[in-house]
Amino acid sequence: MRFVRRFAIPMAAVAGVVLAGAPPVLGAEADWRKVPHSSAEGTLKDVAVLGGSDAWAVGEKHPPYESADTVAEHWDGTSWKEVPVPDTPTGAGSLDGVSAVASNDVWAVGDSTGLGPVIRHWDGAVWTAVQPAAPPDGAHVGADRLNDIAAVSKTLAWAVGSFSDRSTPGPVTLVERWDGTKWSRVTSPSPGRLSNTLQGVASLSATNAWAVGWYLSDAGNNVALVLHWDGRAWTRSPVTLPSGNTELQSVTAVSAKNVWAVGSHEGRPLVMHWNGTRWRVLPEPALTESWLSAAAPDGRGGVWVGGYRMTDGGVTSRPLFLHWNGTAWTTGTSEETEGTVEGLTRVGTSIWAVGTTSPCICFVAPPLVEVNGAVPQ
Repeated sequence: MRFVRRFAIPMAAVAGVVLAGAPPVLGAEADWRKVPHSSAEGTLKDVAVLGGSDAWAVGEKHPPYESADTVAEHWDGTSWKEVPVPDTPTGAGSLDGVSAVASNDVWAVGDSTGLGPVIRHWDGAVWTAVQPAAPPDGAHVGADRLNDIAAVSKTLAWAVGSFSDRSTPGPVTLVERWDGTKWSRVTSPSPGRLSNTLQGVASLSATNAWAVGWYLSDAGNNVALVLHWDGRAWTRSPVTLPSGNTELQSVTAVSAKNVWAVGSHEGRPLVMHWNGTRWRVLPEPALTESWLSAAAPDGRGGVWVGGYRMTDGGVTSRPLFLHWNGTAWTTGTSEETEGTVEGLTRVGTSIWAVGTTSPCICFVAPPLVEVNGAVPQ
């Protein structure tokens, strides 16, 4: 998924809220270990697995003195290797989401930096370009982007993002569906008059899918947005949110009664859980100046979440791993001292993490690739 990095919020602005909230104390957790990886500069934004020796990560690479371009890498149980991806229409861009149905059926989505969304498909041998759904009349094609994808079968996949329509002041939500032959647009709510976006999507079946993001309210603050697909229509799912700015970056569905969504609330981690009946906002960890981008179930009823935390007065971002065991938060430790976590996924008893080792948006650095547990093989 496309993770939107935020500038740090001054400590004074949140200190009163943190003290009043009496958040749970964090403890130590098992380490996350680096996995050998190419030193090429870039960011891996999402990761999908089919097994211990079959995983894909996508993002953007930064060749010297050139614009960022799409990249896809494959894990074969021994090492990560780059696999060629067709160029975007502009020759630049990023792949922000990846989802795998089978070893010969993998999807990736992103944007082409000015000429609309890109969709790529892996058939077991090569990546090919697939045409996105045609925009409606009056749309600004170049402003369209897809941030995440959830593939369910050969005849069903969902992709989400945002697009600009001349009939509205700003971006509205974008949902596209794959039917086995083509991508088409599906109507989705856009509650904000000025701006709306969907950042993450997860699908359990043809009648049960989730999408998350946020919209800009008339009061001028971002409000977390949760949408649900019931087989007939996308509708807003009610959730009681804390006051202030809230944003959701990612959603992960384990079952109809076990769905996780993560993001941020005023520069603090925001984690929500769906139990089949309602959304519950979990107690906030005792952290400030922290943002979450991804989640992966731990297989024991809890969840790992990842993102970054700003330090050094809001200058340096450092990888952030948190674990919820059902009752309390604990912290994981990364071997990388700088960067962000942008994607998480579980395979067996291990969890892959991808991102970047860059401490800020001011320059590029090699990707972050780490694992919790044994290296999958």
